[in-house]
Amino acid sequence: MKKLKKSLLKNNLKTIKKTRRRFISILIMAFLGVGFFTGLVASSPDMLDSLDNYADNNNLYDISILSTLGFTDEDIEKIGEIDGIENVYGVQTKDSLTKIDGKESICKVIEYNEKINTPAIIAGRNIENENECLLDSAIIRTGKGAENYIGKKIVLENTDTSADDNPTFKIKEFEIVGIIETPIYISTERGNTSIGNGTVSFYIFTKDSAIDLDYYTGAYVTVKNAKETVTNSTEYLELVNPVIDKLEEIKQEREEKRYTNLVNEATDKVEKAQKEFDDKKKEVNSKLTDAENKIKEAEDKINSSKIELQNAEKRIRTEEENANAEFEKAEKQIQEGENELSTQKDNLKSSKETFETKKQETKLIIGQIDSQIETLENILSTLQAQQTELEKQGIDTSEIQSQILTTQGTLNELRKQKNSIEGEIQKGEAQLKVWEGEIEKGEKELNGKKEEIKNAKIKSVYEFKKAKDKIVSGNVEIEEGKAKLDENKKEYENSKIEAEEKLAEAQQKLNSAREDIKKIEKCKWYIQDRTDNTGYTNIFDAIKTMSNISKMFPVIFYLVSVLISLTTMTRMIEEERIEIGTLKALGYTNTQIIFKYILYSVLACVIGGILGMTVGLYLLPNIVWKLYSMIYNIPKFYCTYRVEIGLLGIIIAFLCIGGATIIVAKKELKEMPSVLMRPKPPKKGKRILLEKMTFIWKKFNFSQKVTARNIFRYKKRAIMTIIGIAGCTGLMLTGFGIKDSVVDIPNAQFKGIFKYDSAITLTNTNELENIEKYLNDNEDIEEYTKICASAGKLEKNNINCNTNVFIPESLDNYENAYNLINYQTGEKIKLNSNGIVITDKAANMLGVTYGDYVTFIDGDDVRYEFKVENITKNHVGHYIYMTKDFYQENVKQYKTNMIYINTKDISIERQNEISRDILKFDGVASVTIIDTLMKTVSNMLNTMNYVVVILIVASALLAFVVLYNLANINIAERQREIATLKVLGFYDREVDNYINKENLIFTILGVIIGLVFGTFLTTGLISSIEIDSLRFMQNITILSYIYSAIITIAFSIIVNFIIHFVLKKINMIESLKSVE
Repeated sequence: MKKLKKSLLKNNLKTIKKTRRRFISILIMAFLGVGFFTGLVASSPDMLDSLDNYADNNNLYDISILSTLGFTDEDIEKIGEIDGIENVYGVQTKDSLTKIDGKESICKVIEYNEKINTPAIIAGRNIENENECLLDSAIIRTGKGAENYIGKKIVLENTDTSADDNPTFKIKEFEIVGIIETPIYISTERGNTSIGNGTVSFYIFTKDSAIDLDYYTGAYVTVKNAKETVTNSTEYLELVNPVIDKLEEIKQEREEKRYTNLVNEATDKVEKAQKEFDDKKKEVNSKLTDAENKIKEAEDKINSSKIELQNAEKRIRTEEENANAEFEKAEKQIQEGENELSTQKDNLKSSKETFETKKQETKLIIGQIDSQIETLENILSTLQAQQTELEKQGIDTSEIQSQILTTQGTLNELRKQKNSIEGEIQKGEAQLKVWEGEIEKGEKELNGKKEEIKNAKIKSVYEFKKAKDKIVSGNVEIEEGKAKLDENKKEYENSKIEAEEKLAEAQQKLNSAREDIKKIEKCKWYIQDRTDNTGYTNIFDAIKTMSNISKMFPVIFYLVSVLISLTTMTRMIEEERIEIGTLKALGYTNTQIIFKYILYSVLACVIGGILGMTVGLYLLPNIVWKLYSMIYNIPKFYCTYRVEIGLLGIIIAFLCIGGATIIVAKKELKEMPSVLMRPKPPKKGKRILLEKMTFIWKKFNFSQKVTARNIFRYKKRAIMTIIGIAGCTGLMLTGFGIKDSVVDIPNAQFKGIFKYDSAITLTNTNELENIEKYLNDNEDIEEYTKICASAGKLEKNNINCNTNVFIPESLDNYENAYNLINYQTGEKIKLNSNGIVITDKAANMLGVTYGDYVTFIDGDDVRYEFKVENITKNHVGHYIYMTKDFYQENVKQYKTNMIYINTKDISIERQNEISRDILKFDGVASVTIIDTLMKTVSNMLNTMNYVVVILIVASALLAFVVLYNLANINIAERQREIATLKVLGFYDREVDNYINKENLIFTILGVIIGLVFGTFLTTGLISSIEIDSLRFMQNITILSYIYSAIITIAFSIIVNFIIHFVLKKINMIESLKSVE
């Protein structure tokens, strides 16, 4: 027995060597089937593990809590006391306008906490001081490297309207020291904001000292032992959901307390402000009274000064008149004096003239006397000389002495006369001088008086002018004082009006503040787990889609593998028919003989399966992740070698291929050894259907007739070939069909169903009139629709789904915002007050139809029963539509909190500009541009396109293998026939046509059937991979049919080209040897 087994094993090895091409084809089928199965099946858990590791390693929150009024330390403390919570962290975040690379952007500032949501640094270093920050890696996805940003500065703008001495940011300028990724944001979306254009561009992490708020903007919770489980798994949810339930229990109490505290604080502030206002008002009134008194005093002073000036002016006028009279009198006296002085001068002149005449006469007399004196002196001198001479001579000199004495006496008399005359002259001159002195004195006195009068007059004129100027100046001062008084009065009036206006405005603000206190919205907590994070929701949906695809596509792969393996093993067993008969005649049992072929298929499955498992478990998940990483930021992908999945894939492959082998072998072994030891007789030739259609058959040439007969003669092979090609074509079409069903969803939803261009979300309606005025005045805005929107859940038979509720203010213009179409008939739906309109996916999920009642649970957990009046077509999300009257009658009072805008055909820059303008109004929470929302959904759906690429490539590869394998089987089956054709003189080209025509016909038929099959497969597959929040289009474009057909036909042509060389190698002599 052992020898028999050993001989069978040897025989098997020889068979593998002999039929290595066939063995390799089965191996490749196993390789593709197992590789594709394991790769697709492993991709989902690998993606989930990578996501979970990233979340655990970077301390991602398990629960995120947001509050409309923020959190206090007491709130954080109360949350931390809940059983099951490991840690709770209050965090502060704030959005700010900033510029980077010269472009205005909106930045979310997040305080750094290494214990929660720890960012992963991918470039640079961690922050060390409060002036440094870590920058979102989304920035470097624009094409610039990290080195272009590290070291740069980011400057934040304080977007609060509060005073500059109380800014939101303590520090506004930060140096970028590192580029990071954070587990909070794993997708490209960064959320919305109430500033700028309404969309956050990127985030930065800073020290906790950078943001200055007196409350926490959010709270992050980690759950005990959650890290030991896989994110979103049943075990994980069993840990997290009870904590969420406990948070829900304290939620209302904390909401009410926060609301009450804020109202009390606001009331205290208002009362304090009122007191300050009253004090200020009192102070202002006091100042106004003082100002009034001062103005009155100034008026009295001006009036008093005016009277004084008038009196002074009168007094000066009188004094001036008196002075002028005195001046006239003095001038008259001076004139008289001048006249008298003139007379005296005339008299003096006459006296001088008389005196001069007399003086001249006297001078003549004196000259005569002088002449006589000189003569007498000469005589005297002569006499004295003679006397002396006589005396010397001793002569008597008495006579001469007598003569001398007489001469001296005469001389003395003359001298006396002369002196007398000169004395008279001197006396006259002296008298004249006295007269001149008196005249000069009088003239001087007169001139003095004249000068005195002149000076007095000048002084008087000056004094009077000075006095008059003073009066004029006083009048000017009075006028200026009056002008200043008027100005002060006017200023006083303006100040009074301004003060009264400011006081009125302040009082109005106080009143408004009191009203605002009444309008303070109730505090609301939003408790969310990781699945409420958009990025995680999208990636969970992607994982779910991949998981659903892994359950469908490999099945088709394995079915095609079964068919091909069945054909391959059938041909192999038929070829070894004589050998089987011999083995059976030698005493081998059917089981032993079947074992040989099972071993053959097992070896092919194991080798191909191990290779496929190895490649599939590593290559395909990495390719899938590489494609997904274009959208999701997860630093490291964990690819696990999941042996159990590989083994399952190999077992399935063996069951498929081995099962086909057993079926074929058992059928053949039913024959007797003697029958098996003879070749299988050729099939009887018989007329085919086309031969009976003589008008067609006559037009066929020889080659075409042979081809037609061969197709009908080898029906099983033809059917298998067509089915194999149809399966591959169907898979390819399904890939393209999924893409087509997804690619138009954004347009269908955001251009077809939603007709608005922007959506304004309001927190209050304080400036609703101003917003409407802006919208009406803006030329780029065509129309707008006011809406009341809310969120909640729809429930039916313990099945629920999150939904949004839209209530238009008017039924006249809501069609400007929504295009409601019946999901079955395509007819337009008109809202009425008989019930609600829900979207088709929600209706399908809940199992409801027209006339059924559903339960709506609002945000306050209040339940309402609504009748389904109609069902509308929708693709993204779940919605309820109802009229204002229905809402007010069945729910509560209508209040506008959203406005949908329809703009003209304007640029995105202009839309952003309008958004920035609208965001300046009080009460505007955000402005969402529909194109931005459309882009977000497109990015989410694009992830499915990456999976589609893998499906198409895998399907195309399978198509090639199937075509090649079946072509080889066809040649092996008809080797003698082909050799005969060659012996008969057929050229290689003619032999190629002989075979290739059949392949081409099979391909065309397979493509046609495959396209039909692919259409139904696409519909079925879409139904299984659709996520809860999406309704696929279920639309396959003509191009997809064309691409699928072209790819399959192209592979057929390539296979025919390869087969050409196989046909050339057929040995005519060996092939024609008798097998008997």
